[in-house]
Amino acid sequence: MSVCRYCGQNAGWFSEAHESCIQKSNQGIEALKACMANAIAQGKQYGEIKVQLEKIIANAQIPQEQALAAIKEGWSRGAETRSIAQPIGDAEYSAICGIYRGAGLTQDDVLQTKGFRAMAFSLRLWAVLHDEIDPYEGPVRFNTQSGEVPVFGIANVLLSEEQTRSTYVGGYSGVSIRVADGLYYHLGGMRGHREQSTSLQEEDYGYFLVTTRAVYFGGTEKGINFRLPYSQVVRFQPYSDAVGICKNGAKEKIFAPQQVPDIGWFLFNILQALAAKESQVKLRATS
Repeated sequence: MSVCRYCGQNAGWFSEAHESCIQKSNQGIEALKACMANAIAQGKQYGEIKVQLEKIIANAQIPQEQALAAIKEGWSRGAETRSIAQPIGDAEYSAICGIYRGAGLTQDDVLQTKGFRAMAFSLRLWAVLHDEIDPYEGPVRFNTQSGEVPVFGIANVLLSEEQTRSTYVGGYSGVSIRVADGLYYHLGGMRGHREQSTSLQEEDYGYFLVTTRAVYFGGTEKGINFRLPYSQVVRFQPYSDAVGICKNGAKEKIFAPQQVPDIGWFLFNILQALAAKESQVKLRATS
């Protein structure tokens, strides 16, 4: 007979665990995730929830490997929610990191999580809002103008543009009616009414750089390259995985990073902040 991997008792033939033990463990795993996520949302330290976590693990008889995985997921969920809710500074960033360290996780364990990525974005946004920009020195590089500070760069970005097409619906081509030998009366055709549809047309893939004064794009497929100053932008449009930029008198261009999901909130907010600060600088210069 098999032994239950949770309680250590006989589990019967052809079974690795009791159904009740599995259910109890799964409930405990969800409780661990919720405990970690709530702790981060409430600004708690690991010491404040340590006993609660250990009690959940013991009561639900959760294996250590599964417990760590649940704690990691809960931490990521909480870190992502808190980072998106508002920009976090250095102190808050360190406090959230302290929770995963207290739980026995390393930076390598959480580096690829949504929560850690959201924290990095939120911290950079905080730096922009508080005029403490740490210049971007990554692999995405352009020939920027004098006095212009690179803020954020990312590769493999899909550039698309809105395309509007017109079609005519409900028309007919017309008919000819014979009224006498060799004489026909023509009923003119009508095109019907016009309907418009909007779709996205992929334009290029390439590098995307945000600076204190403008947005840069360098296409690697079709060679589309441009610099778009904030002074020429009418509005920014947020999407879950992209940002739209509407230039005065032109169609909206949409920039969608292909390897970083759910980045739209960050791109929209950092562009809004940088454009507003650039506008204030120009206003002070002319006053």
